[in-house]
Amino acid sequence: MIEEASLPDAMPGIGGSYGARPEAEFDPWEGLTEAEPPEIEAEPEASPAPARKPPPARTPLPSYASLSARVPPPSIARPPRGALERETPPGYRPLASDEAMCRRELRKLGVRFTDVSPIETSRSCGIPNPVRVTEAVKGIAMTPAATMNCEAALRVARWLDKDVKPAARWKLWKKPTALINMSSYRCSRIAGSRTISEHASGNALDVGGFRFSDGSTMRVSRKGMFSFREKAFQAAIRQGSCRYFGTVLGPGYNRAHADHLHLDVKARLRPICK
Repeated sequence: MIEEASLPDAMPGIGGSYGARPEAEFDPWEGLTEAEPPEIEAEPEASPAPARKPPPARTPLPSYASLSARVPPPSIARPPRGALERETPPGYRPLASDEAMCRRELRKLGVRFTDVSPIETSRSCGIPNPVRVTEAVKGIAMTPAATMNCEAALRVARWLDKDVKPAARWKLWKKPTALINMSSYRCSRIAGSRTISEHASGNALDVGGFRFSDGSTMRVSRKGMFSFREKAFQAAIRQGSCRYFGTVLGPGYNRAHADHLHLDVKARLRPICK
């Protein structure tokens, strides 16, 4: 026979449940902080910023008219018409690339020249970018100075350098110092026709002769039977010029060319060399 175990009396707890008996001196609020935070002292108000002073008024700058009225313009001495063209070096005017390259080649050959203002004599006569040549190639002056386009001046310089100088050395035993210019730019027609001459566009040069270092002068003309050296020199430079120019006309062609060599750079399918 099973006996019921004797259990101790239930201890009165919270909600009638079992648990430890709380001590009589226990304080349930011990260790807790106050529910409301302490009052915070208000910060003192900042003192108002001092009022900013307005910037000083600026003095207005004097106008250009007032300044120009006070200072008189300096007097400028103007050069005579055409002086700048003779003194200004080449390159002071914008040029096309082909014109600039042509002038570069002239300088390599020792040509002395200046750029002059465009020539517009008429609808059929003129040069857009003319040059005034005073030394046709290094060591050979242009007497008098010739006005032509750059391409014609370059052909003349190459002819003098590659043909005239060697021919004078070997045929005449002389050194050329000047080319005698009979005609360069001129607004004209071919003699006996209504066709505009190549001189009218600066494409041509008429060579009348040469001066040499010994002071002698040789004119372009038909040579006599006993002028062996002069005849050989003139034949050599005439034949050599046909490699550089589209047209070469000289003594023996007609009466108009009996005393000079006409050289022009007109483009032709077959060059005329007479």
